[in-house]
Amino acid sequence: MWNTNQLLDDEQICQQLRPLTYIRHLSDLWIGLSTISTKWNHYQKDIPADTYILGSLLPNPSLINSLLELPAETALYWNKQWIAYRAKAPSNNHTQIQYLNEEPHFIQHPEALLDANSQALIDEIQPNSVDPTKYTSRGNTLIHPENCYIDHSAELSGCILDASHGPIYIGAKAKLQIGTCIQGPAALLEGSITNLGTKIRPYTTIGLGCKVGGEISASLIFPYSNKAHEGFIGNSIIGSFCNLGALTSCSNVRNDLKNILLYDFSTNNLRNTERSSFGVLMGDYVCTGIHTKFNTGTVIGNHCNISGSQFLPKFIPSLTWGEFPTFTPYLPERAATNAGSWIRAKNQEIPENLPSIIQQIWKAEANARN
Repeated sequence: MWNTNQLLDDEQICQQLRPLTYIRHLSDLWIGLSTISTKWNHYQKDIPADTYILGSLLPNPSLINSLLELPAETALYWNKQWIAYRAKAPSNNHTQIQYLNEEPHFIQHPEALLDANSQALIDEIQPNSVDPTKYTSRGNTLIHPENCYIDHSAELSGCILDASHGPIYIGAKAKLQIGTCIQGPAALLEGSITNLGTKIRPYTTIGLGCKVGGEISASLIFPYSNKAHEGFIGNSIIGSFCNLGALTSCSNVRNDLKNILLYDFSTNNLRNTERSSFGVLMGDYVCTGIHTKFNTGTVIGNHCNISGSQFLPKFIPSLTWGEFPTFTPYLPERAATNAGSWIRAKNQEIPENLPSIIQQIWKAEANARN
């Protein structure tokens, strides 16, 4: 039987999606309510057992039909990019090729995660039978509760949920403190917490076990990160096990409204995103000091501990330490110790290969740090 282990990485796309793909496969990227891998679980019984699929590919009925019709020992392509193939074992040698007529939805660049997340929130949130009186008795206001999913174990007090323009998902054991305001479409996944007066604007996913506060708009926060205090994050992607200090904020639109340029790890150069809104792309295990300021289109690698009273550079390599402009290398041993502390704080298990992954990142970005 086909299984999600047959969702494979593509080296070029993995480089384009750094720093998010330093510690996770393409299929482990979060979109909407789940990872890409989880979205494929529904189709495991249908797909032929000898099929291998691009890990950043999102399933849809038309694509599934193309996979079911794909002959043995044949690859499915969109332009020059392989999408899937049938073979006895993983292979880069595709001699028999078929081309898709309809463009598939696969993630190639970080900003595409935000587009996919926006659509997934609309498609994936299935409202449950919310009894408004259960929540209004605790001072909550639910606008269009028929568009909400609220797990029975979630705790809400003195909150406003406005689902008039899109659905809202409140996961198991989520805790929303007094004054939390949420505009749908938006999701707070299992175990997430909002602080007093949190403002969550549309097209935002708050990942598992996160703690958030301040204002968050059109952003995707991966599991086990904290943005617990005041400050604005918009059109941004925040990796796992990050901690944003009080009043950490970003700009998400240029004053001249020109397109945002993002640092691309695959070219070591800036790339035009062809969009006018993008804030911060932050890797995993990043900590910021209070009042840290990020400009539009800032990219931060993994394992950084940074702060600054002025706008920080638009690209900060992995394993960077200090208060701008006095940055120094964040030595791998110290980075591993700090990462372990944050993992334990979130009651998660420290990966055995954490030190070796940090060493790999250290080597991969040696030129960028210099």
